[in-house]
Amino acid sequence: MGLDETTAQQRRIAVRVARIPMTSVLRARAIGETRGFMKMLLDADSDRILGFTMLGADTGEVLAVVQTAMLAGLPYTRLRGAILTHPTMAEGLNVLHESPSGRERKDGDTRPLAHWEGEGGRVQTPKNRQAEEII
Repeated sequence: MGLDETTAQQRRIAVRVARIPMTSVLRARAIGETRGFMKMLLDADSDRILGFTMLGADTGEVLAVVQTAMLAGLPYTRLRGAILTHPTMAEGLNVLHESPSGRERKDGDTRPLAHWEGEGGRVQTPKNRQAEEII
């Protein structure tokens, strides 16, 4: 939905890309549907969401959330700060928003971006590190 990387390049739009495998989405693991990925294309200057692609279970659920943000012209940081219902596929957006590549954030947020741990495809973010410390 929206722009893809090729179209953005043709239009000379500077972008950042956030991408995660579905193995990083708790709901996908809970229902055993871990094939696929989520990918979001962000405007490099404004952080507005320019495009979104998802291959995986319950794609429509997540598309509705992202489409609403795109229609409102919101930056991805507004979704990143949202508390999304657990357990849903849309909750995977919280992990996705930890992973944009490219230049430094403009919003002053100093949280580290997500990174991969081991071969299991596990994403380590500030949110799940904190939850693991509590458990």
